[in-house]
Amino acid sequence: MNPCSRFPRAVVHSLGLVMASVVFASGFAVAAEGPRVVTETAEPTEIIELVSLDGTVSSLHTAALSVEIAGLVDAVLVETGDRVTAGTPLFELDDELERLSVTSLEAERREAVAARQEAARRLEEARSVGAGRNIPETEVQARASAVRQTEARVARLTANLESGRARLDRHRLVAPFEGVVTERHAERGEWVDPGEALVNLVDREELRLDYPVPQRYYPLLGENAMLEYRVDGSSMDWRSAEIATVVPVTDPTSRTFLLRGQVTETMALLPGMAVEGRLRLPTGREGLTVARDAVQRYPDGRTTVWVLDADAERTVAERQVELAEGFDDRVVVTKGLDAGAQVIVRGNEVLEAGMEVRIDDRDAEGEAD
Repeated sequence: MNPCSRFPRAVVHSLGLVMASVVFASGFAVAAEGPRVVTETAEPTEIIELVSLDGTVSSLHTAALSVEIAGLVDAVLVETGDRVTAGTPLFELDDELERLSVTSLEAERREAVAARQEAARRLEEARSVGAGRNIPETEVQARASAVRQTEARVARLTANLESGRARLDRHRLVAPFEGVVTERHAERGEWVDPGEALVNLVDREELRLDYPVPQRYYPLLGENAMLEYRVDGSSMDWRSAEIATVVPVTDPTSRTFLLRGQVTETMALLPGMAVEGRLRLPTGREGLTVARDAVQRYPDGRTTVWVLDADAERTVAERQVELAEGFDDRVVVTKGLDAGAQVIVRGNEVLEAGMEVRIDDRDAEGEAD
């Protein structure tokens, strides 16, 4: 037997009407609450001028390395792409004749040192027996002169030996700093001369960002100026760079001066890369700003923002505004809005004048993130 048959049909019908009324009332209550919105307070903020720049990644150390003496390449010790440290041998020239010369000079110097020692011994012997009594004074003076001559010969041969060793060292080309070999221009068996580039070496660690900046911005560069960068055409986020150098000389052709940025993270950068730049220059002026998302633009050219009506809690009103320049995610409002107004920055797409809204507790910045 159906349990519902125990109740009169009139009672069942009444219960259905009550339930439908409850559902309708709850739905109406939700609809009456209005759309959810996020607001922010319109406040005066410092106006920042953003200057877009196009620059290039450059290495602090870049060199086309050459030998100091002419010679025949005997050994090539690096290839293009090799990473080397300071002092690493890169090329060796044939040094056979120079090594033989150094060996000969070493032998001559040893001979001269021995002669000096013998001359010094003979002088000491003459002085010990007594000059003028057992040995003529002239003999003592002659032996002293011989000592001085041998000392001079030792000094001359020492200088010649050091010069020979220096020439021998110049038969090797070593890396003056840590870097990457980007090009190699000589092979084993080739004759090379001083000034002829054998290898190009680039330091990939000490990188700089070079930007030509229009000269009109030079007076605005102060301690609070900031530089941001990202690789041209990439999706990477803007990163901060330290302004390391500002060259106070303008290019008379382009009317620009050089601004050089220093970066700490160089993994994504290579010398020669194109990099976008964004120079943030405080103007010293304040203006009333709102988030770009708060602005509604119409085909007829009007720009408006939605605000909470000060006379009716949670009721919105549309205000026509005039805008000036913008920076980051904000625009400057020059007319139509007062400081302290609660501006709707999220949920303003479906608003109508006089509509009641629900205020989201999250702030605009937090929701954007």
